[in-house]
Amino acid sequence: MSSATSPTKPRLELVLVGGGHAHVEVLRQAAMKRPAHVRLTVIARDLETPYSGMLPGLLAGHYTPEDAHIDLRPLCQAAGARLYHAEAVGLDLTGQRVLCDRRPPVAFERLSLDIGSRPEMADVPGAAQHALPVKPVDGFRHGWADIEARLHAATGRLQILMVGGGAGGVELCLALQHRLTTAGLGDRASFALVTKGATVLPTHPPAVRRIFARVLAERGVSVTTGRGVTAVHADGVMLDDGTHVASDATLWVVDAGAPAWLRDTGLALDARGFIKVNQYLQSTSHADVFGAGDVIAFGPRPLAKSGVFAVREGPVLAHNLLGSPERTLQAYVPQRRFLTLVSTGNQHAVGARGALWVRGDWVWRWKDRIDRRWMRMYQALRPGAMAMGGPSPMAPAANAPMEAMRCAGCGAKIDGDILRRALHDVAIPSREGVLLGVSDAEDASAIVVPTGQALVQSVDFFRALIDDPWLFGRIVALHCLSDLFATGAAAHSALMTAVLPHAPPRLQENDLRALLQGVIEELKRAGATLIGGHTGEGMELSLGLTVNGTAPAERLLRKGALKAGDALILTKALGTGALFAADMRGEARAAWISAAIDSMLRSNGPPAEIARAAGVAACTDITGFGLAGHLLEMLRASTLDAELSLRALPALPGAAGLVSRGIESTMAPANRTAGTRFVASGDAGLLYDPQTSGGLLIGIAADKADALLAALRADAPDAAIIGRALPRTGTTPRIALVD
Repeated sequence: MSSATSPTKPRLELVLVGGGHAHVEVLRQAAMKRPAHVRLTVIARDLETPYSGMLPGLLAGHYTPEDAHIDLRPLCQAAGARLYHAEAVGLDLTGQRVLCDRRPPVAFERLSLDIGSRPEMADVPGAAQHALPVKPVDGFRHGWADIEARLHAATGRLQILMVGGGAGGVELCLALQHRLTTAGLGDRASFALVTKGATVLPTHPPAVRRIFARVLAERGVSVTTGRGVTAVHADGVMLDDGTHVASDATLWVVDAGAPAWLRDTGLALDARGFIKVNQYLQSTSHADVFGAGDVIAFGPRPLAKSGVFAVREGPVLAHNLLGSPERTLQAYVPQRRFLTLVSTGNQHAVGARGALWVRGDWVWRWKDRIDRRWMRMYQALRPGAMAMGGPSPMAPAANAPMEAMRCAGCGAKIDGDILRRALHDVAIPSREGVLLGVSDAEDASAIVVPTGQALVQSVDFFRALIDDPWLFGRIVALHCLSDLFATGAAAHSALMTAVLPHAPPRLQENDLRALLQGVIEELKRAGATLIGGHTGEGMELSLGLTVNGTAPAERLLRKGALKAGDALILTKALGTGALFAADMRGEARAAWISAAIDSMLRSNGPPAEIARAAGVAACTDITGFGLAGHLLEMLRASTLDAELSLRALPALPGAAGLVSRGIESTMAPANRTAGTRFVASGDAGLLYDPQTSGGLLIGIAADKADALLAALRADAPDAAIIGRALPRTGTTPRIALVD
């Protein structure tokens, strides 16, 4: 039965590419007041955004990485934004899609780019091979760690050459020199700086330039001005006057360049490849595209590539992006004069505004307070701290203008045209033995079971635990297929049941297409295909698969085949339950969730094949009941006890600390209640943590365990021998815990 509906205002698909200084302000304002008509998605190469103002202090050792970075995951959680960990590599402006390096394209209706810039290296021979660019910051930090390792091992003095004499180059040079001095390595390195400018800090007042020229001289930094670098070699650089400057490590902090892929997008760009925008930070060629930060060429007047401007662009960009389609755009008016604060490596800084300048330790403390105050605006936001809250980004916003009532029962099915278009856009692989499948449009599917093979089936279904339908589809497929792999079966086919949040048809179509792409990608990798399914509407995204596989009946792996003395091998680290419980509260770091997702995306198929080839007969997979629950199932079926080494249990980053703080999945207490009667008392850690797409638990003869573990490591890098099976000593199974 259908219900009357009220007119609705369409929701807008807004995509932010990059997590720069302006975009984090857009997210902060979205967190303060959720725009009801907007669905917000962030695509970011780096899940932690470095703050440029604190980078020299980070490298000097005054700040921790947590101090100097904004974790995008809790910020996106607070804003109700979906966070996609990928790098944009192109735009399809006609189809309104962002092209990414490691995921399907992402649809948009309004787009903003705040992807920063990179030091230009392509025009200087050898620069890309032999110089270390300051951006991306994570790459520079890894590269500098290698240089420090060389310094520790060096018997002589190494020459470190900085190419670039702007504020970034000067601050970085002094910061790294201070770092080495405080680490006791100062006598193992000498620093030099080369710049094509007539002086260091050419955009700063003369007094500031003189101060830093003296500081560099006092610190023993050799400075060459008025000379550009024409080539970089492994042992130094060639200058434009033919001079060779020796270098054991060349650091590159020159003028920023725009990402090369922008030239193929069709956006209006300036001569250097930066996006031309008007006073509203709107592309001059495409009204639905905006930009901010270093990647733009501001039309009204040229702006330096400085975080000062990006920070001030944030509120204007938020107004123009988050406002209704009928909004009046706000113009960005960049300040003519602004305060600059440049540090000298130690906790000392120089401040200048116009012709006025000050210096001292107090100036550094002043700068430190300013930087920390700015960072707190973005680091302190949590989902519960929003002025106007909202549900998961995978569910419709509570204040979204939707129909007064939605149909239920069979009337809640997804529109047939949406389903047909989504299926049309996704290549579904063919599979031998499918009599009726998706392409036949029948109400049921049919498969042929080969003679002598057992049909192995399993079903699982759960709500979205991440805000990316494509990734969610992949994880669910792997989780469901794992039940087949744990029996030694080969995957054949699957039926899919999906529930999509209430939303306008085009948004549902985007989500369904992404969901299908994820599911089919993993089915195809496993040698299986999608043969049918059902879609419906609900309050939040949910997905399940009924999977089919085949295996010789006499060779099925079983829980009950465990033998006394067998070694127990776990193929994946534990902790997904605690991590995603923390993620829902905004308490999980992006790096932790990224590691958990990487683990969930490792298929149990190859480890299962390796185990079966090694003669394993006992196997199960670790899912909702946790390691303790699933091990107890094996012990009951095999009439055995077990001994586990808590120290040997592999744990995902951050998981153990969260459990020790009392942050755990809502299912963990029930697992604990069910298991404590059979498990020795003591700190059980992650023993009861429910796993999504968890690993296999394998039993194998002790003398074969090390060989199997070595064979597993390529596909299961966290695999570990965690204990052994013991003869049963009582009427019920017991798990003994040892350190």
